[in-house]
Amino acid sequence: MVRRAVRLGVVDDHQVLRMGFVAAANHDARTSVEPIVVVTACGTVDELLSGRERMYDVVALDMSLADDSRPGENVRRIIAAGYPVLVYSEASNAADLREALAAGASGVSRKREDYGQTLSLIRRVADGETIDNQELAAAIDGDSAFVAAKDLSIRESEALRLYAVGFTRVQVARRMNVTSNTVGTYIKRIREKYEAAGRAARNKTDLYRRAVEDGILDEGASEDDVLDEGTAAEAGGDPR
Repeated sequence: MVRRAVRLGVVDDHQVLRMGFVAAANHDARTSVEPIVVVTACGTVDELLSGRERMYDVVALDMSLADDSRPGENVRRIIAAGYPVLVYSEASNAADLREALAAGASGVSRKREDYGQTLSLIRRVADGETIDNQELAAAIDGDSAFVAAKDLSIRESEALRLYAVGFTRVQVARRMNVTSNTVGTYIKRIREKYEAAGRAARNKTDLYRRAVEDGILDEGASEDDVLDEGTAAEAGGDPR
């Protein structure tokens, strides 16, 4: 019988875990009718995508990498290169997990699961399936970490969007046609709501990440992008 091999790329910054993937795949291949071959095991998405001839049926991606790259952006880059993604992670950070799934990941396998279960999910994703992680999704939907975004008012969301990309409070006030003190109040309320939900909001970097996670800003958005969108809105175009 000709056995179809599933070509796997692994992105994890822990060498032991990368080696574990290779060992598990090799052990499973002895009896499987659909063996998994680890083509590349590396620590960053840049390394994964650096080889032109490397082709994968699935990429197993850890959400938290040492290069501080965002999970959503990593998922988007891999999918843009033509490879489906299975998030392979502890999945302890609900906000990062939600970001990865929103970016198009096909499913999640937790690192504490039996390796046979993870390999099974890899094969299903290779076959074009989107994994229905119902229990995980329920946990995400019920997580208090997502309450903050829903609780932001329209004006608070607008202030966050401007402030997080780099505008000062005075500049935000001018664009919103309010006083600087009002903007200060908005930012204070925004921080309080995120902090109460267990999501860091101590500085602009934190606020930018929260805005991206919650769809208030696009990944990589800048002051110019926001100004361009505002101009489009004034002209009757769709700003988002």
